[in-house]
Amino acid sequence: MESSFIKSFFLLFLFIIPVQGFAQNIPIENRLENIVVKKDTSFVTHVSVTLKKSDQAIIYPIFYDSELEKISNIQVYSKKGKRFKPMKDMIIVEEDVELDYIASKKVKSIFIPSEYETKISYTVECSELMYFSDLRFFSNNTIDTLKYQITVPKTFRFIHNTIYKDSLDYMAIDSISSDSITRWNIKVVPEKIEPDPLTFFGIYRNKKVPLMRTIVVPVSYKDDGLKYLNDWYLQKVETKRGLNPEVLNKIDELTKGVSDPRQVMEILYNYVRSNFKYVAIEIGMGAFIPTHANEVFSNKEGDCKDLSNFLSEALNYKGIKSHIALAATYDHISDCDFPSLSSANHVVCLAYIKDEPIVLDPTDPIHFPETPVQSIQNRSILIINPNGGERYKIKGFTPQQNLIDYEIGLKANSDRMLMEGEFKAWYNGISGNFLRREFRYIGKDKMNSAGKRYYESVFGNQSISDFKVNHNANSIGAEGKISINGKIFNDTNNRMLFLDFLPRIIETENRETLLEGTHLGSNFNKNVNLRIEMDEIFETFAPIEHTFSDKGVSLHLKISNPSDFIIECNYEFMFDYITIEKDNHAITNEVLKSFKKIINEPIILRKKG
Repeated sequence: MESSFIKSFFLLFLFIIPVQGFAQNIPIENRLENIVVKKDTSFVTHVSVTLKKSDQAIIYPIFYDSELEKISNIQVYSKKGKRFKPMKDMIIVEEDVELDYIASKKVKSIFIPSEYETKISYTVECSELMYFSDLRFFSNNTIDTLKYQITVPKTFRFIHNTIYKDSLDYMAIDSISSDSITRWNIKVVPEKIEPDPLTFFGIYRNKKVPLMRTIVVPVSYKDDGLKYLNDWYLQKVETKRGLNPEVLNKIDELTKGVSDPRQVMEILYNYVRSNFKYVAIEIGMGAFIPTHANEVFSNKEGDCKDLSNFLSEALNYKGIKSHIALAATYDHISDCDFPSLSSANHVVCLAYIKDEPIVLDPTDPIHFPETPVQSIQNRSILIINPNGGERYKIKGFTPQQNLIDYEIGLKANSDRMLMEGEFKAWYNGISGNFLRREFRYIGKDKMNSAGKRYYESVFGNQSISDFKVNHNANSIGAEGKISINGKIFNDTNNRMLFLDFLPRIIETENRETLLEGTHLGSNFNKNVNLRIEMDEIFETFAPIEHTFSDKGVSLHLKISNPSDFIIECNYEFMFDYITIEKDNHAITNEVLKSFKKIINEPIILRKKG
């Protein structure tokens, strides 16, 4: 009777709280993962977890990949006195993880009653050694002590690299060798992070937390993890290549009469981006190994690895040397500067024109060839090639290449406390990609409506009309009529003019202070020129200037009057960062605060006579 009640309660609990949304903070006293690498390139992980007594029932999840991993020997013990004894009527429920972008993941959920100190143990067998790609030094739960023990045969080498380890309160690592094995012992007090279901699946978006990236390589590679990962990946992807006659005929049709390699590259690049639907990734090897190129063509869909592999095959067929490369986007936990599958979350294509590599991302519909891909600028990629692989650093745009230029002309009507006129804004490089993406996906009519609302916000909630977007190959622009209300105030002898409607310096963010981890999309150089024609003359005044400069950030603002009825305000802002990080967080918010203070101060205009 009791067993049936608990089971019914457990199923109800699962129904109310979906598996993929575990938000319980499970109090864990210690967790040990004993990882044993086998000579046949498989590995086994023996997990032991001790849970503290809790005043509420706990659902303990075991997430695993059903294609690569096998869970066995689950044991649950409760503490009776000083000893742990097997728990009777152990309740375990298995479910598929139902998320659009995840396949092959399952979860085994173990019910732990309240008021018990509990120990759970289980074994995970994995057939693919490359899947042992990281050790997490963080957790959604509070863990007093986290231990890893890695046993590696003498025929292999364990290579590792830890990122963000400065945030750990404690970490110790040592190794012991014998004639047949080397055993690594790692002990940490893990960092507690906010619950994020994606971390259960090895997806670490916008995380800055400690992680050990790992790879186990055969001794024959002499600790060369890069070459081993390259050769392993190349062997896997070779089975997904080769184009059938139908595909070859289509490629020939698209490039008929074109012999210039650059033109051929652009034709095939645009064809894939325009005619193939992007679909989300799978977990497991499906997250890295592409679908066969012919199947991608037939289905006209795929994710980054599928589309890049197909594009590479098409380019190679036309005599343009091409490879694919593992990459890490801006929101990934790490750069692709260490040979581990956990280092990468993206795949791109490289075409070589006159031996110069040109990065192509068929999942980015607004990317221009021979310019950096926005999502991986200033990041490292691992080019997969027959020569053992090559690490390559993607260049980023300079702030000057991402020039933003505003021209604003207004005429004042002091009696109505109104200024009316026009504005034009031009974005060069990738600084206007947010407009390009909106224009592409929502269409011209909706874009004009959305753009109107956006620029009303940029100008401090002033009124915009007749808005339209203009674009060409190198830049995109916006323009419209603008009405500024309530920024001119009269008294007997003076006028007060407020300039707090000036476009904010970081316009894609409307917060007064920015948080660490905020991604801005690009660095940029921004020039704003405002000219106001007043409706009466006034006394000239000495120019008002403000300058702020620090590493990678500068602001120069000048307010002047070239004649007795003209006011000009010009500012130039340079920001050489893409993401708000620990190193630039303080200076960014300092300049934002400084700019707001400047434009909130009124300009006093003294009437002549």
